[in-house]
Amino acid sequence: MEPLKAGYVSFGTMYYKPEKLREISGRAEQQLTARGIELIRTDPVFGEDQEPDRAIRELKAQEWDFLIANVINWIDTRGVIRVLMEFRDKPLVLYSFGGFTEGDTLICPAAGAGSTSLRFPLEKWRFKFIYLFNPPDSPMDVDGIIKFGRAAQVMKKLRYTRVGMIGFNDMGLYSTDFNVTRLRDKIGTEVESVDLLQLQRKMDVLSAEVVKNEMQRITRTWEYPLGKPQDEVIERVIRMYLATVAICKEKKFSGFSYKCVDGIDLEMKATHAVPSALVASAGYPYVDENDIGNLIAELMLKWISGKQVMFLEHYDHHPEWILLGEDGYIPDEFIDGNPQIKNISTVLLGGIAHCSKMKTGRMTLACLSEDGDGYRMHIVSGEGKTPPQWVEMGVPLPSWPSVKFFPDASVRSILNHVQSQHFAAVYGDYVDELRYICDLMGIEPVIDSK
Repeated sequence: MEPLKAGYVSFGTMYYKPEKLREISGRAEQQLTARGIELIRTDPVFGEDQEPDRAIRELKAQEWDFLIANVINWIDTRGVIRVLMEFRDKPLVLYSFGGFTEGDTLICPAAGAGSTSLRFPLEKWRFKFIYLFNPPDSPMDVDGIIKFGRAAQVMKKLRYTRVGMIGFNDMGLYSTDFNVTRLRDKIGTEVESVDLLQLQRKMDVLSAEVVKNEMQRITRTWEYPLGKPQDEVIERVIRMYLATVAICKEKKFSGFSYKCVDGIDLEMKATHAVPSALVASAGYPYVDENDIGNLIAELMLKWISGKQVMFLEHYDHHPEWILLGEDGYIPDEFIDGNPQIKNISTVLLGGIAHCSKMKTGRMTLACLSEDGDGYRMHIVSGEGKTPPQWVEMGVPLPSWPSVKFFPDASVRSILNHVQSQHFAAVYGDYVDELRYICDLMGIEPVIDSK
């Protein structure tokens, strides 16, 4: 994961003990840097004369992701606001630093008073901020700061992110619809559509030696429960994956999507599932069916977690669980055991696909969709457990990669809020970070969690 960079300034007043306040601020800085946050710092601001200008100048000397305003005792409000107003377009942590005990007496420098005097004015001024604190004689809430900082980092990265897709509007789906102008305005991401012809030309110019070497590397651990496919079938899959990655590198895409059913599968005589899984495993999050909203949700999950991400599809619902899986696609880090590859031949599909076992565990799911003039994100947490043996109609066993997902909220609540057939997915708990992203970016959060 990229290190977090934070601007850091503490605030107090000269009418207390400045040397003691500097010591308190120093303890805070040590706790933050010990957790890997790189601080672009300035000395404490105690007044409203020259200190605010000095702090502004030093904080502007380098780039950072978000600002930590650490209130360590009562403040000179005008000096504080002079500094904060200079950075009102930046994500802000308003922090109240707890007191400490000396002997049998709790010493309260009145950080609670100073910070609460700021909270509502910051809200009225539409600062993008969170208000955190720690109790007396307790460590700082560094976890909360990091979660917010990751959200701020994601917001910043999305402003400079490009994603690509083959084709547009696979199968005419309305659940994957998006407006490129609104997306660029509200989220910041640029989208480029690539033609099937461009992909085919990239495939055609790949050298036989490069394809052979990559084919040997990738298939070394593959197992074939229904028999080994023909070499030419595997080779075409490898060529498609390599060509897609080459396009992503050339155009500086952070993620990718195929027009799969009406595009790759129908027109290119290859099943999209394994190439897309390899693209995702190579570090480019992938989603089917030109679903750009959920591709962006995958990028959010990748950047806040530092983990590989994937998308999942609804297959069946039970009052207590949802069968979530995908038709032959799964990135490497989601596979339990060796990859399992099967031959398939159905009305829609022909070629090879994953029937690999999917890891179980704690999961966070997200779905990003347009909503009126803005965006809505459905956020779900729960536990992925071993699925039943099942097949999609017309497809031979073994089962697609899947989990029996037991959500923290009720299945009924999730279905009342569902926005798409797809969810972006990652292992672990990242609901707080997603909520902060929504707050920062003006996205309406719909949360089905604990």
